[in-house]
Amino acid sequence: MHLGEAQRDMRRAYVNGGVGIFASGLVWTLSGLVTMNISLIAGMGTLFFGGMAIHPISVLLARYVYRRGKTRSPNPMEMLALQSTAFLIIGLVIAYLVSSTFSQWFFSIALLTVAARYLVFQTVYGMRLYLVLGVLLMLIASLAFWVPGVTPAFIALTAGIIELLCSALILVPAKR
Repeated sequence: MHLGEAQRDMRRAYVNGGVGIFASGLVWTLSGLVTMNISLIAGMGTLFFGGMAIHPISVLLARYVYRRGKTRSPNPMEMLALQSTAFLIIGLVIAYLVSSTFSQWFFSIALLTVAARYLVFQTVYGMRLYLVLGVLLMLIASLAFWVPGVTPAFIALTAGIIELLCSALILVPAKR
C-alpha cells in the first residue's frame, strides 16, 4: 500500500480523524469543568481515565454514526498512529511527575504531548489541518509557562473547545 492510498484509507475509516478530535475535545472539556468545579486532582484523573476512552469512542462513532468500516489491512498509517500512543503515555507520565512540584503545569505538559501527536496525525491522514491544530494547541499549552494567572482549568477548557470546533469543521461536512 502506497502512502497516499494508506492515508485515504485512514481518512475513510476514521472520518478524517474528526471522531477522534471530537472524543478528545469532550474529554478535555470535561477535565476542565471538573478542575474548575471540584479540584485539580479530580480533573487530572478525568483526563487520564477519559483519555483511555478516546479511541474506543472514536471507533464507535465512526462505525455507528458515520457508517465507516475498518481500515484495509495492513495499513502502515494505522500502525504509525498506534505507535505514537507511546509518546502520549510518556508525556502523561512526565506531566504527572512534574505536577508534584508544579501542579499548574499538568494540563500544559499533557496538552503539549497531545499537540505533538497531532503533528504525527498530519502524516497519518495527509491533512494540513493537523499541523495547524497541533501548533495552535502548543501555543495554548505554552500560556501556562509564560503568562501569569493562566489556570489549569483554562488550559483544559480552551483545548477542549478548540478540539470540538475543529472536529465540527471535519464532521459536519462528512455527515451530509
